[in-house]
Amino acid sequence: DQWEAQIQARVQQLAEVYVYSSHLSDEQVRGMLMRPCHDIEGTLAQLGERYGPGSRICVLPEGPQTIPYLA
Repeated sequence: DQWEAQIQARVQQLAEVYVYSSHLSDEQVRGMLMRPCHDIEGTLAQLGERYGPGSRICVLPEGPQTIPYLA
């Protein structure tokens, strides 16, 4: 649906989106204008170092089936 693409575009304008998937190649992930991730803990550590202790990082373990919230 068009609204899903619009929401995804808005998210990607505001945030870096990483994808961890055993079913998609790095090329496919980059083709969706997202960044491949092969090590979730390592990626989180790198992002924490890059953006500092006050940064917000959201992990969606089930992708679009997950409802995010701020804790």
